[in-house]
Amino acid sequence: MSALPQPAQADQIASELMLVNAKTGKCLTIAGGSSTDNNIEAVQFDCDSDPSRRWTLKETAGGNIYQIRNVQTGKCLTIAGGVSTDNNVSALQFNCDTHPSRTWRISDASGSGLHQIRNVQTNKCLTIAGGTSTANNVTALQFNCDADPSRRWTIRLKLQ
Repeated sequence: MSALPQPAQADQIASELMLVNAKTGKCLTIAGGSSTDNNIEAVQFDCDSDPSRRWTLKETAGGNIYQIRNVQTGKCLTIAGGVSTDNNVSALQFNCDTHPSRTWRISDASGSGLHQIRNVQTNKCLTIAGGTSTANNVTALQFNCDADPSRRWTIRLKLQ
């Protein structure tokens, strides 16, 4: 099973990573890229050097559980409302705090370096609406965790 960066590398990699959807090839970002308001949706967009496409991982209690914080806005990835287990609930940014909806279990999904990003509160996986569009600004949301490639993510170093 491939893992996230080892402790010696974790700070360097976690401070400059991009979350790339395995199906669409697009990067997770915050709509508009600069607002620090709460409840701004997470969307997919071309992977480029914009800091809103970068995230940091802060490990919390428990194995492979992280807060996912946007570098540009300083806000954490969460699910709208924080408690719904329905499919198709939007992912968005919110103040980073200890609520379990702001934490995500990141695990190797296939042994090939693709990861499942599962919300700790809702037990649903991060995906892209519709699962196939490569258009920019398609909403990120939660959905049942299954083998669909749109629910898989590559974690990579930021573009220079």
